Amino acid sequence: MESAIRLRGLHKRFGDTIAVADLDLDIEPGEFFSMLGPSGSGKTTVLRIIAGFEQPTRGTVSLFGADVTRLAPFDRPVNTVFQDYALFPHLSVIANVEYGLRVAGVGRRERRAKAEEALGAVRLAGLEDRRPHELSGGQRQRVALARAIVLRPQALLLDEPLGALDLKLREQMQVELKELQRSLGITFVFVTHDQDEALTLSDRVAVFDAGEVVQLGTPREVYDHPRNRFIASFVGSSTLLEPDVAAALGLARAPMAVRPERVTLADSGPGAPGTIAEVIYTGPEHRIVVDLDGLDARITALEPNIGAHHRRERGDRVMVGVEPAAAAPLEPEAA
Repeated sequence: MESAIRLRGLHKRFGDTIAVADLDLDIEPGEFFSMLGPSGSGKTTVLRIIAGFEQPTRGTVSLFGADVTRLAPFDRPVNTVFQDYALFPHLSVIANVEYGLRVAGVGRRERRAKAEEALGAVRLAGLEDRRPHELSGGQRQRVALARAIVLRPQALLLDEPLGALDLKLREQMQVELKELQRSLGITFVFVTHDQDEALTLSDRVAVFDAGEVVQLGTPREVYDHPRNRFIASFVGSSTLLEPDVAAALGLARAPMAVRPERVTLADSGPGAPGTIAEVIYTGPEHRIVVDLDGLDARITALEPNIGAHHRRERGDRVMVGVEPAAAAPLEPEAA
């Protein structure tokens, strides 16, 4: 199957700074693909090169089999949604959504019909005559989405589109974005620094660091099997185990990462002995930090909040266990 987006040897330099380093990447048709990484890792630069807002120093960009490396943004079969929405404040919702169609010379009646269809797809029917300042943050975000999809792009590029929303609204919009992508059936390329967002939405995730993709896979693959310390720390929460600590827990004597929900605590039995240093209440669960005996190491476990029945306290002695299949071996650090 032909890739929706194919990047080959993509390299971008800003002065002495290498923002993207010889990247090869394929994104499939109809895929919800996320580029995840901290600020400055190169993910937004890659998105802007795909969109045509930046030119690569070298390398090629192909969209649906056509080389578009030197084409202007408006000549590419993609559209972009930005974090700040970029709505026209003086135009109504319907006029904002119609704008691209009007520029393209689409007639008034067809323009209105397509704009109303797009607003229906993002659940904004009935708000056509409002101005952006009369809308909530989530509604403004959906207007920006409607304005992007009304042009029927083959791929939609989303640059931190939920970053300005509060937590509850962001979680709601995550569900709506996934439903919209599924109903449209088009390729979504999503840039975010929020690892929960990437894991929730994506079919595949590319984790960026220093201009390179350091791991590419499904959310489950990236979460359960992080390749190195950076990924184990950046994607979710992990305890990084040195070889002697891993061996004391019955694992291979090698660098390992273990997620806190995979750590078990017991009053007695097999495992490594330790003392509870902290019990942190988070609502649905307790985060329990244990100092392991004789190892100068700590490990974190999660236990569900069972209210009055929860009995772990600071100073308690416990046995710490980790199933071998629950720990991820890590690549050795570069010299």
